[in-house]
Amino acid sequence: MRRVIFISVGYIIAGLITLLFINARSPLFYAFLLAISLISLSAVTPSWNSYIGSFFKRDERGQGIGKISGLGVIGSVFGTLFSGYYMTIIIGEKNINQYVFSFTLAGIFLIITGLTALLLKEKSSYSTTYSLSEILSSLRNNKLFLTLCMIEAFWSFTLSFPWPIFSAAYIYKLNATKIEIATASVFFNASFALSQIYLGHLIDVHGRKKILLIARFIFPIYPLLWFIAWNVSLIYLANLIVGVTNAIAILAVIAYILDITSEEERASYFAVYNMIIGFAQFFGSLVGGYVGDYLVQYGGLIYSIQVIFLISVIIRIFSAIPYLTLKETLH
Repeated sequence: MRRVIFISVGYIIAGLITLLFINARSPLFYAFLLAISLISLSAVTPSWNSYIGSFFKRDERGQGIGKISGLGVIGSVFGTLFSGYYMTIIIGEKNINQYVFSFTLAGIFLIITGLTALLLKEKSSYSTTYSLSEILSSLRNNKLFLTLCMIEAFWSFTLSFPWPIFSAAYIYKLNATKIEIATASVFFNASFALSQIYLGHLIDVHGRKKILLIARFIFPIYPLLWFIAWNVSLIYLANLIVGVTNAIAILAVIAYILDITSEEERASYFAVYNMIIGFAQFFGSLVGGYVGDYLVQYGGLIYSIQVIFLISVIIRIFSAIPYLTLKETLH
């Protein structure tokens, strides 16, 4: 039940590592620093989800958590707008100092966030203590959680499959500028934030399973729009759509896990869930990247990008089907 300290320290360490990004002079060193910062942030997520989950009753979780999470994403929207504008317009597209500015500002804000988190109030500790063996036993016996993890792992693998291709598609297929990429990100984050704030109640009204099922079957539209797009305008539409579906799907998963766990176990459950999803996304991205490189040899980069997007449409449809087997937990 000591969650605030992990939230605070995780953000502070991630901020300090982000300040070091400006020293990266090779992709490998940058990837190493990024990995260390993400390890720090990975301690934040289960602690934060467990912390805010204790504030709301079962039939209020979608709306309540949605409002809190949505406010955080609104901050991301303003950060992206400011950073993209300042890097491109003020400092200049080809000036290396644009990266120094953004990484430094991001690191400082992460540190400030971690220090501010120390002001959060923690509930008094429970008298009952949980050993690692008891938590593992609880995880093994929670069939609803294990089913959710298996379905989400399959989905996350297919979701991350085209991730390595998006950057190449932005630059080589769409010839997008930094300000256009930032604008596309704003479209996603804005729709994501507003959906979490104003549509979170749908999860409390219609149930976790139904919302997840609908959202997952909408997701294949995203790589399909990337496949047919030859300018960034269509990507703006794609990001609007996926921002809405991603927002309510994430809320539905969080509410689902909160429904099937007790408060003193939730951080462990979220940690295990995030670890499983992280591995699935790692392998999905790895496979997608290797398949993309392999296809380049036969038809060139644009051919590879297009084929990966088509494959992504198909496998996302298949990975949405298992959500039919989920059991509703709202009632």
